Formats: sequence, structure tokens, C-alpha cells
Amino acid sequence: MFRKYYKGCLIASICFLVACSSTESAFRNLSLEEKKTSTTSVSVQEITTTTVILPTLTPSTVFQTTSSLEELTPMSSLVIENEIAVETTFLTDQTDDEEKLEREAIDLLEMLIRTPSKNEPLRVTSIGDSVSYDADPAIKAVLESTGVATVENRSFGGVGLTQKGFQTYLADSLNTEPEVMTVMVGGWDLAFAEERQEEYEQIVENSIEEILKISSLIIWIGMPPTPEAEGLEETRHLVNQIYREISDRQKEVEFIDTDKLLGDEKGNFVGFVTALDGETYQVRKVRDGKDDGHLCPFGAALIGSSVFEKIVKYFSLFLEEEEWWLGEWTRDKRYDDPPQGCSYKPIK
Repeated sequence: MFRKYYKGCLIASICFLVACSSTESAFRNLSLEEKKTSTTSVSVQEITTTTVILPTLTPSTVFQTTSSLEELTPMSSLVIENEIAVETTFLTDQTDDEEKLEREAIDLLEMLIRTPSKNEPLRVTSIGDSVSYDADPAIKAVLESTGVATVENRSFGGVGLTQKGFQTYLADSLNTEPEVMTVMVGGWDLAFAEERQEEYEQIVENSIEEILKISSLIIWIGMPPTPEAEGLEETRHLVNQIYREISDRQKEVEFIDTDKLLGDEKGNFVGFVTALDGETYQVRKVRDGKDDGHLCPFGAALIGSSVFEKIVKYFSLFLEEEEWWLGEWTRDKRYDDPPQGCSYKPIK
């Protein structure tokens, strides 16, 4: 199931590239123009071989449905014309399809930044507020389970792009020169963003610009749904829309939409969702008998899994520990604040 998904992502990409060329190694050594020529020639050769069977099938089909044409057109002429029409259509469709596959394969090659190793592991830093603080152990667990990544968690309560000291905090977080930075903020910026939206948009863009001076990739995690009683949903949607639109304009920024990841089908707050094993678990804390926006381990695992899915588009990674989401990190004391605020048992 999901345990095979991560390996399947990259394996499928590799198989995909092999299918678009005669040999994978030869394809990679060609220039862009040569790739197009090479792939097209292979496609035409395959199409020509396939269409050899068409003449034996076409005549009977034509004469069963167009008896009037049989009287007006000699058989040999009709068969030839029909064969040409069918083969031309088939060739056009195949060529377009092959060109699309080729473009997608080239895009995948261009997106892949590098393949981390034990000697040169992928360097990741996570920053953000208290919800990000809850997600940090899962992000660290899934990436470090590959054996070729190191993660520095720097999230803590009260972090916001508009909060005093953020620039110093960001500069310190970039000191280790992370290749990837995850960002999860919003709660402490809501009032500012609501009153001064354009200025907040500029602050977000400036922050991204600063990060990209060091990092190759930013994973921007949207602010998750909040309990209805808090009355924050309208402004939360506003900041998430800002994050999403700016991410769409920046090819080095990937946005994770947490609405349905941690909410219901409409993106509304829920305390229980389907986790990575297909079972339903508590994903948000309960505090003083009321819904709380902070994460339980299985909610954090969903964030970690989504971060991993984004990163493997750019860095070649494989999971060595398939059940990373059940690791010791789930017993971190932050998930027992408040005491027994999270349940570890699935709902039956």
C-alpha cells in the first residue's frame, strides 16, 4: 500500500525515462535536440511495424458498412486509401503521445537536483510556529529514515513572519546552509495579513527571496484548518491563498495544502482522519475537553509524508525504514501536552 508508494514514485520515473529512449544511458548523454530526434525515430519505427497488420482487417470492415462505395470504387483503390488514412491517424496520435512523454521525461531530469548519499546527505531545516513544532519530529523521522538526509528542527511557538525578531531567527536558521527549508507559519500573522494584505504578500516574497539565496527548494506548508470556535477560518484561507499563489509563481517553492490533509472533504476542521495505514486516528489535540489546533503524532506523520513526497521530486531518496511513522519520535513529550491530549489507538 502506502509503504510501497515512495519507492514506486522514483522507480516509476526511472522506468518512464527508459521507455522514452532506446537505452537510459544513451538518452542521458544526448543533447536536447538529439533526444527529440532519437526518440522520434524509435517511435516511427515501432509504429510502422505495428501498422503492418492493418491491411488484413480494413477491407472487410469497410465493405460491411459502405456497400455503395464498393460499387463506385475499385477494391484495390479503396483498400489503399483507407490503409493510408488509418495509418496516418495512428502515426499522428502516436507521435504526439511520444512527444508528450519525452517532454515530461526531460522535465523530470531537469527537476532532479541531485542524489544525496551518506557522505553527502541532503541538508534540511524546518522553521515555523507551534503547529510546525508538532510536525517537526515527523519531518525529521521520514527524511532521516532514508539514511541520506540530516534534518535540523528549529520551529517553536510564537514564530510568524511579522513577529519581532523573525529576520534574525531566519538568518540563524540558514547558517547551516540547508538545501531544503520547510516553512509552516500563519497563526501569528493573521491579524497583520487581514489588515495589510499587500504588505504581508511582500513580506512573504521577501522571506522566500532570502531563503533561496541559500536553499535550492522551499516546502511551504499551509496553515491547517482551525476549530470553528476560534473564528479564524476566513483569515486562514486568506493567508493560505497568498502562500499558494506566490508558490505557484516560484518554481523553487512547493506548497502543501493541508485543508483536506488534516480536514474533512470540504477542508473543515476535524479531530480524526485516515492516517498512513488506512486506519482512522486522532490527529489534533484536545485541550480542556475542547478541540485544539495542535497536532498529535498521526497528524504530524501526514505532514511528514507530504513533505517527503514533495522533496523526492527534486532529490533522489528511498525509505530504508518503511514504518518510520510508528517510531519512538511519536512518544515525544510534546504530544503529551496537555497530558493525554492525544490518543494512539485507531478508532474501530
